[in-house]
Amino acid sequence: MTLRRDINREHETAVIDAAVRAHNTRTATSFEVEARPDPPDAILFDGTMRTWIEHTDAFYPGWARDLTSFAARDRKHHPLHRGIHVDMDARFAMEFCRVVQQKLENRSYAKVVAELGPGILVVGLESPWLAEDTIETINDHWRQLGSPDLSSVFAYVYLGYRADDANQAVPWQPT
Repeated sequence: MTLRRDINREHETAVIDAAVRAHNTRTATSFEVEARPDPPDAILFDGTMRTWIEHTDAFYPGWARDLTSFAARDRKHHPLHRGIHVDMDARFAMEFCRVVQQKLENRSYAKVVAELGPGILVVGLESPWLAEDTIETINDHWRQLGSPDLSSVFAYVYLGYRADDANQAVPWQPT
């Protein structure tokens, strides 16, 4: 029987693994997950340096409940509401910015930031309408919020997504 918590854990692991691969490629490092203290979601070590990574997901409103209830045997399926959906990118961008700001303001990272410095945030993008225009809308909304500075907590931010039947991650550099 597949339980919701098992699905969530496997999803988190897959998104973090994709972000670690992307980060290693980007920074010419070889970090691997050393521990899973929660928080943060993982401590990374490459034989010389340690850093940390936190995962969150930004879901199009209603999409999380649809996905997790469909896949979990311990939940009744609650599909995304049928009918017309409007301003999907704008609604998703607002949710993305909300979850990123929530992570930025989370005081539970203070100890690990003091010990290891600013870490890595990976934000899983979960929307049935995800496209390049969505990222532009996210960046526009982030600018409207005044482009909050993430660098005191997160040195790197990655966008996680699924493509070609695999989890992927790319750096997010809000413009």
